[in-house]
Amino acid sequence: MSAGSDAGRAAPEVVLPHGGRLRGAWDGELRVFRGVRYAREPVGSLRFEPPQAEPPWRGLRDATEFGPVSPQWPRSGARQLGAQDSLRLNVWAPAVAAGERLPVMVWVHGGGFFRGGANDGLYDGASFARQGLVFVSIQYRLGVDGFADLPAAASNRGLLDQIAALRWVQDCIGVWGGDSQQVTVFGQSAGAGAIACLLGMPQSRGLFHRAILQSPSVACQTRDEAATALQAIAALAGVAPTRAAFAEAPLAQLLQAVHHLAADPALRRAHGIGSRQFFPLRPVIDGECLRAEPLAALAQAWEAHPPALQLLVGHNAEEMRLYHVPGNGLARISQQDLQEFGAATGLACEPAAHSPGEQLCRLQSHYYYAEPAQRLAQLAGRWAQSSHRYVFGWRSPQWAGQLGAAHGVELPFVFNNLAAPTAQELAGRSAPAQLAQRMHGAWARFALTGDPGWPRHAGAAPWTESFDDPAAGG
Repeated sequence: MSAGSDAGRAAPEVVLPHGGRLRGAWDGELRVFRGVRYAREPVGSLRFEPPQAEPPWRGLRDATEFGPVSPQWPRSGARQLGAQDSLRLNVWAPAVAAGERLPVMVWVHGGGFFRGGANDGLYDGASFARQGLVFVSIQYRLGVDGFADLPAAASNRGLLDQIAALRWVQDCIGVWGGDSQQVTVFGQSAGAGAIACLLGMPQSRGLFHRAILQSPSVACQTRDEAATALQAIAALAGVAPTRAAFAEAPLAQLLQAVHHLAADPALRRAHGIGSRQFFPLRPVIDGECLRAEPLAALAQAWEAHPPALQLLVGHNAEEMRLYHVPGNGLARISQQDLQEFGAATGLACEPAAHSPGEQLCRLQSHYYYAEPAQRLAQLAGRWAQSSHRYVFGWRSPQWAGQLGAAHGVELPFVFNNLAAPTAQELAGRSAPAQLAQRMHGAWARFALTGDPGWPRHAGAAPWTESFDDPAAGG
């Protein structure tokens, strides 16, 4: 149905359990609701506190426009993006018959815990909704507001935001025809790392029933590492490392400080941030929200209470090329950079036939993404209801063919959204539609049934599905 024919129909509305009404928009036969608040705006005294539930309200609210992303400094540009009123979510839902309940997918975006948002056209949920799913994309606090470990403030606020959003889904998704007992949470990079954290947190129990983790970035900070990062941000922003000083500081100064630390390894080293910490802010092992490193916490929780959970997890074959190829970054990596990373992580360097850049790229791809994905698949194979694993190997032609199967290149295929601008930046203008149909179909089948269409990663011969040949598979 065309956009023009939508104009003659009354806009779709839903009534939330507390009585407030939302008005969305049509996308063909899909109902789309954007910018829905799931928690109060975290400003003033609430800025560094756990999320507070949005109070019940009466009347009609418009839900046709995306809300702002969490405040962040763009990769290129001279003006901050977003606003603090970012604890919003978006819903794509097909029409349902009275009493019908459809499985739900909840998307957690990535971005290194300091960048990104659910509003990118790449994450449009229409393709999943057309598969008979209710699709939800959520936002959470990023950067200083979400993950700086400030004195006298709640830790891991961004993770607590995600818990709040998932609780909102449990309470409210039924008004769109969603089944709160069939929720698949899925994410990529920092989004997948956050889900790995949630899997080991008691607060998440019962909030989702299946999980998909794409390139899970599970590295967390100790309290000491978090304190070092806080000192670095404070020094660059010219403020004291206290809650009060950060609350009063111009937001742009804090955003720029995080941006500069993320972009410059030498600057991180100068401020004492170790080479294994690729980004300056991470979830923090605070002893309360996170009691241990995510995979250790998860293993302990699952051994004590084997979960009725189905897991799909994987990584890309050449993850770190996203960070090292653009701008000819591979050529700027020195032997010292390689040796420092090897010493920090205990990983052995490869034969000298490869350049330091190529060696570091491979070591980091393994350390940050491949090994966590493999360990998650093994843990799920032992304790969870089921485990499925994949490796994405299709090589993008971007950057003169050097980008390859880099971090994030699978996203256009997962969402079957090859025409989005971000998708074409990652995969080019001629990405294989067959591969998108295959991968998107597998994700939808998993959310619908728990089976993506290949054998489990368990037993004597654990299966790993490969996504590289567009014509392979069904």
